[in-house]
Amino acid sequence: MDPQEQMRASLKELCDELVRVVDHAGKIIRQVALEVAPRAATSPVSASDPDHPAAFSAIRELGRLRDEGLITDDEFRAKKAQLLENM
Repeated sequence: MDPQEQMRASLKELCDELVRVVDHAGKIIRQVALEVAPRAATSPVSASDPDHPAAFSAIRELGRLRDEGLITDDEFRAKKAQLLENM
């Protein structure tokens, strides 16, 4: 194998590894985002805002995470349904 072919092969391996790392990081970010939102739903409802349970705040936060691309639409809908069901 000539030096250019070796360089191409090395660069391809590096790119493949970077793709794996980025995919894994995205999965971790989605998991953390889905764990954080339910905590907001379990926090006590503010006495100054009795008409808006904490679940609504959690749903808003999930919507923000979805809009930023940190969670998928399906993940948003599933967690939203779960939060509304627990109200």
